Amino acid sequence: MLARLGSAPDELPTLFERLPVPAYVFDREIRIRWFNEYARRIFGDVIGRNALRYVVPEDANHAREQFARKVVGGSPTEFALDVFDAEGGRLRLQISSVPLRSRDSVVGVFGVAVPAVAVGHTDPPDFTLTARQHEVLRLLDEGLGTTELAARLGVTVETARNHVRAVLLELGVHSRLEAVAVARRYGLL
Repeated sequence: MLARLGSAPDELPTLFERLPVPAYVFDREIRIRWFNEYARRIFGDVIGRNALRYVVPEDANHAREQFARKVVGGSPTEFALDVFDAEGGRLRLQISSVPLRSRDSVVGVFGVAVPAVAVGHTDPPDFTLTARQHEVLRLLDEGLGTTELAARLGVTVETARNHVRAVLLELGVHSRLEAVAVARRYGLL
């Protein structure tokens, strides 16, 4: 599938293969069509299987919703979920994924999954998030983009951006994915 990206540089499939985080391609039926080397080390040789088999039951609906958001709406998403590795152990992943298109239709999803890192802090940082910032974090965890976030909050797109900036600043992070990871790490979600 990656070899048919058309105008992509020739080395792109090789670069994806060597990413130091799990990377994947799922088709529209959520079947695994490609895993990079890192993902194969975690999950084994599971090409052709339904990816939802590896999501813990309590996160399965969330995973389906995020997948549907890309296939139907064509929006990139960032979210967290727990999966089972090849040995049946649980692993927390921060997912960032985008729809793969062929002409005008979505044919699958490409994503990277960053394993959550255990933190050695004994005392969590003293975050002072407002109720609105907590709400913004929950919506970011759902993978909402700025326009969707604004609609859910009932504010303008610029106000939604300002809320996201305030959350990033308070958590001391640079991206929405980092904000969700930090929020989950310290029990803010």
